[in-house]
Amino acid sequence: MNRYQQKNQQGSRGFANGMLVVVMLFVLSVGGLAWVSLGILANDRWPIRWLDLNGAFQRVSAEQLRAAMTPLIEESFFTLDLQELDQAARRISWVSSVRIQKEWPDTVRVTIEEYVPIAHWNRGELISEQGDAFAIAEADDLQGLPWLEGPEERLNEVLLNWSEFSDAMASFGLEIVALRLDRRGAWSMRLNNGTRVQLGRDSARERFSRLLNSWESLTRGQALPPQDVDLRYTNGFAVLWPQTPQEAKGTDS
Repeated sequence: MNRYQQKNQQGSRGFANGMLVVVMLFVLSVGGLAWVSLGILANDRWPIRWLDLNGAFQRVSAEQLRAAMTPLIEESFFTLDLQELDQAARRISWVSSVRIQKEWPDTVRVTIEEYVPIAHWNRGELISEQGDAFAIAEADDLQGLPWLEGPEERLNEVLLNWSEFSDAMASFGLEIVALRLDRRGAWSMRLNNGTRVQLGRDSARERFSRLLNSWESLTRGQALPPQDVDLRYTNGFAVLWPQTPQEAKGTDS
């Protein structure tokens, strides 16, 4: 064997040894990663021991929240599905938002916010203080909230008019307990003194201003508030007084 053949043989042997070392390192690495992964993913290695619940808990109880979420935290700290926990919390009535954080090594911290209703919306729904409609089973049974009604796509418009009209009527010590926008676009309302007001479809705000400007003179010296006020006239309105429906009188603006 000449010197050139000896060098080739030594080079081949060195290359084979090098590949063997690389393969062994790869196998050891994969095995090590698998061992570590199995240790991390094992539920009994890094269990969740604490479920910390935070919130106002006015309409949602901590017990409700804990009952909904506890069966889902039997995973390990590393495999816990936060999205699943989020969905479980949001299935509870009155929960409007959820924030979930994992805190090393064994704690899950959950903070919820509840809907705060300001009005009824149609049937079976409420309006939150953020202006969002939400549905709960007991919505229609809640007392002390005004009733707003209208097409779903015009919620913001109804809410805006209710807010502005309510602020204006408050100067007379009155509240709007119901405001309705029908499918034809006609507005009507009922005050807490029992007065029903018809604003019609066109120029509803202008007609409402007409009512405000005339309210004091309209009710001065009257023992009872008007039963109905119809503002669906170009230059005036009609008033129906209680106990004398046949004597409804018109008042020019």
